[in-house]
Amino acid sequence: MLLGLLSLLIWFVFDKNESRALFYVLSGFLLGFLIDIVFLKKWIDKRYELPVWFIAGIYLFYNICIYGMFMGFPVFNLVMGIMAGYYYGNRIYYNNTLDKKQHKLIQQVSLFTGIVMVVICIASGIIALTGNSVGADIGSMLGLGFEVTRPMLWGITLIGGTFLVWLQVMVTRITLKKVLQSY
Repeated sequence: MLLGLLSLLIWFVFDKNESRALFYVLSGFLLGFLIDIVFLKKWIDKRYELPVWFIAGIYLFYNICIYGMFMGFPVFNLVMGIMAGYYYGNRIYYNNTLDKKQHKLIQQVSLFTGIVMVVICIASGIIALTGNSVGADIGSMLGLGFEVTRPMLWGITLIGGTFLVWLQVMVTRITLKKVLQSY
């Protein structure tokens, strides 16, 4: 999927001939599929030994995909905190990480997912506060009988964003601990 999107970006920047757009996308998807055939089995077998930067990259990529899929509504990015907690809990168990180190890793993973959520909330806040019709869109989407004003948007952005960051940290931490307790 990533190579398909990157090839579409290459088409957009360098070619822009609409008759060749599908060729670019299909070439990227095919190349990605071939890479999966050659490397995916090895990556899955060694999933708990992959470098942390690689796992963080995957986490960021899927956060961006979810953010885009839900058009900048950050609540659905909480799912990624659950996934991070699940993966890292299994990674800690698989690698026989000592109890002392476990606490530090739980803190680091939770902090990382929280920081990513901060960036997501800031992006959503900028979109909400700079858009002209966001208040009206929220009002019509939720069927509100009143106008959503600029101060209300500020409140939703600040209070809601802070809550989502806290919730992301807690969801990641709780999931990680539950996975470790299950062993």
